[in-house]
Amino acid sequence: MEFAENGNQWTLKFFLKEFSRDFLKDKELLWVEENGEKPISIWCEDGILYAVLKMNGTDTPLTLKTEFDPDTKEVELVWLGFRAELWTDGKLRDEEWPVGNCLESREPIIHSAETVEKKEWFNFVQEKKTEHVLINNIQYWAPELGKNNVGDCMPFSDQGIYHLFYLKDRHQHQNKWGKGAHQFAHISSTDLVHWQEHPLAVEITHQWEGSICTGSVIRADDTYYIFYAVRMMDGGSAKISWATSRDCIHFVKSEQYFTLTAPYETTSVRDPEVFWGKDGKYHMLVTTNWEMAEPVERNGCLAHLVSDDLRNWEQKEPFLIPGYTDQPECCDYFEWNGWYYLIFSNYGTAKYRYSKHPFGPWLCPENEIIDGLLYRVPKTADFHGRRIAAGFLCINTEGRSYAGGLVLRELKQNRDGTLKTCFVEELTPVSNAVEEKIILDTECLGGYCNQKIRDGGNYLHAVIRSSNNSGSFGITFGVPGKQIYEIRIDPALKTVGVYPEHSNLYYFPTKRILMGVDGLNGECRLEIIIADDVLDICVNKERTLVCRLEERQTGEQNIKWGCFVKDCRAEFEIK
Repeated sequence: MEFAENGNQWTLKFFLKEFSRDFLKDKELLWVEENGEKPISIWCEDGILYAVLKMNGTDTPLTLKTEFDPDTKEVELVWLGFRAELWTDGKLRDEEWPVGNCLESREPIIHSAETVEKKEWFNFVQEKKTEHVLINNIQYWAPELGKNNVGDCMPFSDQGIYHLFYLKDRHQHQNKWGKGAHQFAHISSTDLVHWQEHPLAVEITHQWEGSICTGSVIRADDTYYIFYAVRMMDGGSAKISWATSRDCIHFVKSEQYFTLTAPYETTSVRDPEVFWGKDGKYHMLVTTNWEMAEPVERNGCLAHLVSDDLRNWEQKEPFLIPGYTDQPECCDYFEWNGWYYLIFSNYGTAKYRYSKHPFGPWLCPENEIIDGLLYRVPKTADFHGRRIAAGFLCINTEGRSYAGGLVLRELKQNRDGTLKTCFVEELTPVSNAVEEKIILDTECLGGYCNQKIRDGGNYLHAVIRSSNNSGSFGITFGVPGKQIYEIRIDPALKTVGVYPEHSNLYYFPTKRILMGVDGLNGECRLEIIIADDVLDICVNKERTLVCRLEERQTGEQNIKWGCFVKDCRAEFEIK
């Protein structure tokens, strides 16, 4: 690949005449000619607007696209050298990151169809005002779910403000030829309810940057540091760097870089977690492999570096080699009431270790997973003495994709140092429904019975008292004409799972399950939230499970709620 250091910057804009949508179907609108080639072509096909750019740094063209509204008047293509943007009617619709130059001339030949009323060329980039909005419903949020999603989260708390930095993802990690082209987006809140959007904290500004990978934020005196790793377009050793700020809003890249060295594997280096240690030094934990580990298939590790000044780092032996067949990602380190915690994710699922000592030895809890199997790579930050975790829920129901909607959790601490998770109170709905009491009994005859609870509402609180451990019980929900689901509680198996109603599935075929759940016999408390296709469950304010369903549940139709028992007796108090 041939990289251009930004290169020429330009803006190409054109305006459409008042034609019908049918006329514009499958229509080339505008193209640029240079040296007998067509480096830029913009057309509409099947209701999609495409802009294709050919570059001298790669044989693969760059494609930007967006849905083509029949009322579109203005189309704008912006070339920044390190980024290309497609705008319609003053709104950013798509962006991609080029390699090499697209145009050599400052005055290219521009052709257009009869549907184009006027075209304009600027050999500079016109300044645009970015709208930063207030967000009042943050749980399960994404800027444009499916188009502009929330990736890895990096929360940071300072002076009563919960700052949430996250990887901005447009195309499920496929931007920039699969490198991701992620950048650090930023929102913040003083109450976890009302959120302010801020400018991007760390952007891609060089063509050789494949992606700005997950990192962490730390404050030293009056300066804020964001540490991050750069995934390289040429597949070389990833570079670690940092950006600084005085106000924790506007960050400037240091443009200083360093790499790890053998016996660490250097290409996949990412996710630096930086903290101040009890030994008076700064410490950095980094995702990679330790090539001296045996067996080599389980050598994923957290590399360890130390520093006195946050600029010069000394490489040490691994901080942790957890022994999985992939690398521990997006780690989080913190102290809480005399206990030290290390959270990391393997296969996207977060696990934790804890210790009475800053650097271990680390204890593995009986239930090591934070939330369920589909809650992706959460990290935490203090919020007025509480511990608030931020992660994301994939768009794909089985987690086979990258990025999606934001999910916040509150961590609670047991006396023995183990952790539990629950809903964040500020983000939990309040039910206005009249309390109902239902008794279902199949204990004598065996079998299955159910009963309708009510229609409507996307939040349900249930207290369920069961008579034994041998049967199962739970809540059903769904909308007419679509799949009905069971939230099935099995005290003997210590599981809470989500299944299609009347299915014989248990915990092996599904990721929508909590295992090792204590306290299910006797009295069990459930909180259930449904938001579009998201199902969120809290059990006894100690375990949580978030997942996506195959179909949207909230909208024009009311959810039908019910309860059921199988081979047992249970009393339900519903609100």
